[in-house]
Amino acid sequence: MQTVQPVNERYIDYWGLKQHPFLLAPDSQMMYMAGQYFECLERLKYAINTNKGGVLIISEDAGLGKTTILLKLIDEMKERYGEELFRFALIDHPTISPDQMIAQITKSICGSEPSLDKMENLSMLKSSLTEIKKRGGKNIIIVDEGQMLCGAIDVLQEMRMLINLTYREEYLHTFILSGQKPLWDEIKNMPELWQRLPVRYYFEPLRFEETKEMIKFRLFKAGIEDGREVFTNDAFEIIQRYSKGSPRTIIALADLSLLMGFSDRSVKISFKEMTKAINAMAGKGESLPYVIEDKKKNIENPLSTISNEEESNDRTRQSVGYVAQKVKKDTKDVPVTTQIRPFFVVLAIIFSVIAGSLAGYLYTQKGPNNNTIIVKKEVVVNEDGKQKTDAAENKLTLEQAQVVKEKPQKFAVVSADAANIREKPDISSSRVAMVFEGEMVKIVDETIGVDGGKWYKFYLNGDRDVWISEKVIRLK
Repeated sequence: MQTVQPVNERYIDYWGLKQHPFLLAPDSQMMYMAGQYFECLERLKYAINTNKGGVLIISEDAGLGKTTILLKLIDEMKERYGEELFRFALIDHPTISPDQMIAQITKSICGSEPSLDKMENLSMLKSSLTEIKKRGGKNIIIVDEGQMLCGAIDVLQEMRMLINLTYREEYLHTFILSGQKPLWDEIKNMPELWQRLPVRYYFEPLRFEETKEMIKFRLFKAGIEDGREVFTNDAFEIIQRYSKGSPRTIIALADLSLLMGFSDRSVKISFKEMTKAINAMAGKGESLPYVIEDKKKNIENPLSTISNEEESNDRTRQSVGYVAQKVKKDTKDVPVTTQIRPFFVVLAIIFSVIAGSLAGYLYTQKGPNNNTIIVKKEVVVNEDGKQKTDAAENKLTLEQAQVVKEKPQKFAVVSADAANIREKPDISSSRVAMVFEGEMVKIVDETIGVDGGKWYKFYLNGDRDVWISEKVIRLK
């Protein structure tokens, strides 16, 4: 009897891979060591080899690779010094008391159960650190997710005291504190700890080329065939803009797109697979409809909008016929007084129109407003009796032009998870690119599309006219 292979394994096999390229758990073997990651690892090794005492690693946001680079450091130190000459402690959940932290570090470094007495644990810890130091080995103590310690002054002060452990005027270990942006300001406000962390590095989101190379590197490590291109350039661009350069989001989205490509038996990951993956991440299901039903032609359009909202008008129009029939049927049972009521409404409207016309006539008799611009045209007659046109004819003077108020600038923010930018104000028009939630565009024009909805024009990259539906933006 044939064994049923899990879906996740089938989609990995489909793309010709030998292992998963995009698992979310930190994996130092899959780490793309280029750019800031290579530089950070070099600084960490520099701090260890020169006994600098302390290192501070900060990231702009979550998911930028702090933990993975620390695991990479541990792997390299194990390979270089071996288990006997390298000891480390990694605290990845620091919301504990100072005594609990000392006990946990002691257990990791000494390899034995800690005591209930803090002073005894500190004595055991110093003895083990000194022994490794004498034998030419290295010790590191790492506290990750340090942003959780903001406000925990007692724990931070305990860390400062740990750095002070020395032997023959050299630090017994390298202390590495890692966390997100709030930790930077917290430590900076503690000069006594800040000064003991002289080696520092600050992670930022990945740029487009770094995102592209990271995905290719992971596919290579997973066993992709040489020269095979799985992701199109459009797919890379969508991943970068949606993830905003966060490696964790990049990995999750890339993995989902492979699954969507497997479901559709795609040859490459392109716009279609990426839109399905984005909607899956947003909890909206696997995909949105890719076929727009035209009542006359039934034309298939694979570049349907990514937002359900753009198609809401079609669904509304489909129900109009039913509503009209129901109203007509119910009219028979309406009382006579209710049926006469519209007559008085029409009469009131006619009266309002007449009153408005009369008010407009009286207003125009008062003459032009002081701010009205009147352009005077001077005609000069030549000797032959023909008119001579002045070069400056019909042009406003500088003073007059200042009277005309400039049209206020209008901006819009994308409110959908992702939205299409189109060539024309029409849902069936060709897709030019995509924008994602939170992106801002400058509106230069607006119109009513064939679907009856409002469309706004803006410039893509400063020079190309493109359109976006009102259904996926919010005016500012």
